Amino acid sequence: MSGNFLDENDLKNLFPEKRESQDGKAVEVEFEPEKSPLPTPEKPKPLVEFEKPVLWKLILKFAGLFAGIFLITFLVVNSSALEKKLGYFWDVQLKHESYQKALATPEATQNFDPATPAKLVIPKIGVEAPVAWNIEDSQIQEKLLEGVVHFKGTALPGQKGNVFITGHSSYYSWSSSPYKDVFALLEKLSVGDKIYIQYQGANFTYEVTNTKVVSPNDLSVLEPTPNYNLTLMTCVPVGTNLNRLIITSSQI
Repeated sequence: MSGNFLDENDLKNLFPEKRESQDGKAVEVEFEPEKSPLPTPEKPKPLVEFEKPVLWKLILKFAGLFAGIFLITFLVVNSSALEKKLGYFWDVQLKHESYQKALATPEATQNFDPATPAKLVIPKIGVEAPVAWNIEDSQIQEKLLEGVVHFKGTALPGQKGNVFITGHSSYYSWSSSPYKDVFALLEKLSVGDKIYIQYQGANFTYEVTNTKVVSPNDLSVLEPTPNYNLTLMTCVPVGTNLNRLIITSSQI
């Protein structure tokens, strides 16, 4: 094989040169390899970068989906009661005025025909519903679709004590009962508002004295009173049974 394996440049790279300094001493020159003119190739990036799933993002998506389904279901189930609330100022106020005028006539304070079914009338919120009297606890839910319900064992109109009546604030919107949301607007009552009961041919007038929200386990609202009182109860907030709205009134 002809030719040299190492040329002059290779030798210079392998063996450092010694040069003389100004004072005549030899100085060793360290070898510095030449830098490659070509850049180091970078690792190719994938065409599509996928983001790793994050737990909290999945939780938020699930919570949002659950909240949306719950809201839609709530609106559908309670649409009748919610519609009544929205229409309060447009429709019920007119009924309020007509009821007040009718009850202000002399005939309104006189005895009614004994054959007239007993009913509860609340002019301010447009309520006019039959009353089922002396109903046992086991029958209350069934009777609530027929009107409002009087708790057995509490006083009757004209008797001293606590007349206790309850009604639905909301029920399934597809129910055909006209009383499924009879007390949807009960929270609109305030001190001084009038409530009327027609019972056994007589008209009993009550005036609201207090409103409050209590726990479902608070049975003190059923206790007898020393005077002639009427208590109305319904579930709140609308569409739930978390608490009970209590309206107390005194006979006048």
